[in-house]
Amino acid sequence: MNLAYCETSRTSTTLEEVQRATTVKMGRAYGHFKEMLLDSAFQPIYSLSHRRIVGHEGLMRASTAQGSINISPLQVLNSADNDSQSVFLDRLCRAIHLHNYQPRQGNNQWLFLNVSAQVINRRRDHEPFFAELLANYDVTPNQIVVEIVEGVIPDFHLLAEAVEFYRNAGCVVAIDDFGAEASDIERIWRASPDIVKLDRKLIAAAEFNHKARRILCATVALIHEAGSLALLEGIENTEQAMIALDSNADMVQGFHFSRPAATPLMQGDGGIGLLATSHLPPMFEDKKNQLLQPYLLEFKCALLRLTSGLAMESASATLISLPKIDRCYVLNASGEQIGHSLMAKKNEYASRFAPLADTTGTNWAQKPYHYRAILQPNEVQISRPYLSITSARQCITLSSTFQMYGELQVLCCDIEWQE
Repeated sequence: MNLAYCETSRTSTTLEEVQRATTVKMGRAYGHFKEMLLDSAFQPIYSLSHRRIVGHEGLMRASTAQGSINISPLQVLNSADNDSQSVFLDRLCRAIHLHNYQPRQGNNQWLFLNVSAQVINRRRDHEPFFAELLANYDVTPNQIVVEIVEGVIPDFHLLAEAVEFYRNAGCVVAIDDFGAEASDIERIWRASPDIVKLDRKLIAAAEFNHKARRILCATVALIHEAGSLALLEGIENTEQAMIALDSNADMVQGFHFSRPAATPLMQGDGGIGLLATSHLPPMFEDKKNQLLQPYLLEFKCALLRLTSGLAMESASATLISLPKIDRCYVLNASGEQIGHSLMAKKNEYASRFAPLADTTGTNWAQKPYHYRAILQPNEVQISRPYLSITSARQCITLSSTFQMYGELQVLCCDIEWQE
């Protein structure tokens, strides 16, 4: 029986057709497309602040049917004769990635799955298949990050529709390869994805060009102000890793941290903990607003209480009760968080960014609210608006140093902020 897909006239692909083109050997799924055998590889994605793996991208690996000769993914994609075959190939890859990833119970990590432009251009044709696919593998939508390449979808309304559909389905949505060719920052803030993956060309250029490095930092800041998280991919050496750290990016991916593997790597920091932190990004200008005055007043009172020896819960009790407060927490001079965050009662719920919600062991040294407080002791700092990596809310952060038992520490307070 020929398991390869060869129909050219059908306009949609069902889960049953995908399953007919899939074989399972020793628990691992393989896809069959034309005369090629498709397999999965998984590359870890790390949070720089959390210093741990928070997800994996599912990547296609291909060979001849006998497995004797490797075939590049681009060659496989180019072998599709028409849009119908491209859609089938896209869905087949997602199916084998889901099978081979096999999310474990209690595994609080994302699986990043690419969705082709052909699928997006079919508008609502993808709805029933995607729901059936996740149900078939008993995967909840919030475990999935759907990657959409923004630059190859010329119709903004189709892009916005796709972002809205996958978000309404419960998935996290990422725009992929931003900064390549036809990318447009206006489309980012209008479509409002959760994550923006910056094209590897940006980090490669930033390694050798100071202007490109400044543009990279500015691009990350724009993405944050648009309400999205920034992920830098294609990081291949220590210098690029340092640039990523200095750019204030939230997440990273690349050979420097870990290469793709057939079995997902579930633990480790990829060497993030060893990266030097002496080169800090330039300070941002203070952002002040009259609406912050009651928060500033109570923040200073909390600092005095902490300095007098009161415990965090008692010292910040009034501050945490103010209407727009999200959380309060304390960092040491090196940026490491001391203990858990003190949460506002109204925010004691599961974050949409569940893999990032636990702040145990996090290091916020590269965040402006930390290094500005260290550089200007005893002065309250006000960050620019950004998307909180832990609460998934737009916020600003107040921060200032204080002394506790002879040690310099930093009190931080996140305030919900919608402009």
